[in-house]
Amino acid sequence: MQGSRVVICDDHAIVREALKNRIEESAELTVVGEAADGEEVLDLVADLKPDLLIIDVELPKSDGITAMSTILASEPALKVLVFTAHKQPNVLDLAVRCGASGYLLKSASTCEIMTAAKAVLSGEEYFPDRIEPPANESDELERLRMLSPRERQILDLLATGMRARGVADEIGIQPATVYTHVRNVVLKLGVDTRTQAVAIATKYSFLDPEGPEVTGG
Repeated sequence: MQGSRVVICDDHAIVREALKNRIEESAELTVVGEAADGEEVLDLVADLKPDLLIIDVELPKSDGITAMSTILASEPALKVLVFTAHKQPNVLDLAVRCGASGYLLKSASTCEIMTAAKAVLSGEEYFPDRIEPPANESDELERLRMLSPRERQILDLLATGMRARGVADEIGIQPATVYTHVRNVVLKLGVDTRTQAVAIATKYSFLDPEGPEVTGG
């Protein structure tokens, strides 16, 4: 852990600065980069190859869970500590499913931040015990709202009975990209299959028969 390199991703500069100052109180950790959104952090991690990524859940462009999942697909040795205000158990569960080594609330003390960072860098896990009870239906709705426009579009098409290759042809992306989006949808909704994902979306009339207009991957 000596000389471990850290990247911070949070959309608030004041949070990044405060977190950096706390981390660098330790001679064992160095903050080598900062990102403000879920797309910027992808390139930053690829370029800097840190040992630890500390990332928020709510981010512009791409949420922290999706960004973390994408990064870990190519950097499986990276340790990820989710740093968020979310106390809901579904968000914690989603972070764990996507490979987070730790989960820390933004109300944490400096001591707890350092304890969590050092724990995950040592190969341990760090999760809080201050988690609220499940929110039932509101919990499912919150998960649905975490879907990106592209993920929702793909879910719309899957609900019509279309297969992944058909979805790829319909919206002009590669089948492998569709599979990645489907995996992220399943993870975000906390289900095991895409059929279950469609069922939850249908239950809340979340699907759009016309499908949202989306460009890009």
